[in-house]
Amino acid sequence: MGLKINNIIILENEEQYILLKDTMYYGKKYFLGMGIDENMKVINSKVVIFEEHVSGYDTYVSKVAQKELITVLTRMFKAQI
Repeated sequence: MGLKINNIIILENEEQYILLKDTMYYGKKYFLGMGIDENMKVINSKVVIFEEHVSGYDTYVSKVAQKELITVLTRMFKAQI
C-alpha cells in the first residue's frame, strides 16, 4: 500500500516522524521526514531521509545512511520547493 506525505510514522525505537516530501529515485521511493515529540511539535534538528520498502500489505522504512545518496536526494527535495 505504501506511505504518503503527512503520515506520521513510529519507528521500533519509538521515535516519531512526520513525512513532509517524497521522491522517486531509480525506482525506489524516498521520504523527507522531521522528528516530532510526544506533543506533536516538530523537532527541527531531527531531519531524516527514509527509503520505503513495501512487501505485500506491509510497509517498512529504513534511514538512508549513504552520504552520496543523501546529497542527491537532498537536491531533489530542494528542487520541489
